[in-house]
Amino acid sequence: MTTNLFLSLRESLEAVLIVGIILSTLTQQHKDKLKPYVYGGSLAGLLVSLLGGYLLFSSAQGLEEETLELIEGIMMLIASGLIAYFVVWMSRQSTDASASLSNRVSKTSTGIGLALLAFFGILREGTELVVFTLANLSTQANDVALGTILGIVLAIIIGVVIFKSSIKLNLNWIFKILGLVLIFIGSDLFVEGIDELTKMFESVELIIQIAYIGLALWIFLKDDIKRILKR
Repeated sequence: MTTNLFLSLRESLEAVLIVGIILSTLTQQHKDKLKPYVYGGSLAGLLVSLLGGYLLFSSAQGLEEETLELIEGIMMLIASGLIAYFVVWMSRQSTDASASLSNRVSKTSTGIGLALLAFFGILREGTELVVFTLANLSTQANDVALGTILGIVLAIIIGVVIFKSSIKLNLNWIFKILGLVLIFIGSDLFVEGIDELTKMFESVELIIQIAYIGLALWIFLKDDIKRILKR
């Protein structure tokens, strides 16, 4: 459940921020009448993601054990690859991400365009969360659902605090902490996925896991390490 919670929190928080930035930009540009399109697109993206995840997870759990292990192993490797991508993306990300999205909102003058922008933003994060969910096919459905729901609720709370209250949260630090947690989750998924497919020796798996963690930590923290060494 804990793994699903962190994965869900990370994906849901990014989705919440996307919607929040779109709505904030519309407020600044005095285009409040277009906000219902954003809500509609966001809701549609959320429903499609949840429905797709539920159907795939339910269908997969009815498969034979060998097929289930094969699918779970493949999804674990894909999930660990996505986490590795997050790490690389975060290491290269600048503070221009929100400005870039705001510019896209400014260039989108129609309600349908904004609805699609919100829809695909939510759907992308939802699809990634579905992959993470399918990497836990052997886990009880109730635990997966509870962890996922808690992650979504926490992300919404953080989003409300960021956009609606006077409390200022350091978003960079939040993503740094989540990134560090995800690196270790990703290493577990990577090793478990290899084990499901190849049944390697534990000593080899340990070496692979240490290599995954070490490389990911270096990519994720190298800029911070360089700043500290320059002081």
